Amino acid sequence: KSGGFVVIADDVNSIYAGQDILSVTTIALAASGTTMNIKTITADTTLTSGESGSLVLLNDADAVITMPTASAGLNYKIVLGINAAAACTIVASSGDCFYGSVNVISTTDNKTASQVISRATATGTVTSYDNLDFDHNTTTLGGSAGDIIKLVADGDTAWHVDATLTMVGNPSSVVVINAG
Repeated sequence: KSGGFVVIADDVNSIYAGQDILSVTTIALAASGTTMNIKTITADTTLTSGESGSLVLLNDADAVITMPTASAGLNYKIVLGINAAAACTIVASSGDCFYGSVNVISTTDNKTASQVISRATATGTVTSYDNLDFDHNTTTLGGSAGDIIKLVADGDTAWHVDATLTMVGNPSSVVVINAG
């Protein structure tokens, strides 16, 4: 470091940032900022742990998304690209469950309903909370184009859900997190 800068490579004077560097022809800067992997779904899909951190664009109204086995830190942001229909589902791997909060908001009236499932409740009976269902025309579900579902595994059994969904009509008795 000299004069407030770091010498990476000086081929004229044979000065390099590390002893294994012998010469440099090009130094390219990486893109500034970060990018997110985008995965577009148009049919039933099983997500992989390697796709963790991805924005998943769901462009199939009836798709079934199967989650990988929960492992602490795995995370997905799912955006509905189109209105969800009755068969649209996210399924946890065998032995895993979902917990957290789902808020459903009416697009036609000033009404909101919520579902909150605690981690203790979900992990106590995982088969009762291993499914997320969506349907933009059902008052107990929701799932319109543009809605977002965030899923984060907090260990090897549970996925935390944070979702805000919209639906046509007045939401009531939300049951998005349920038994598959």
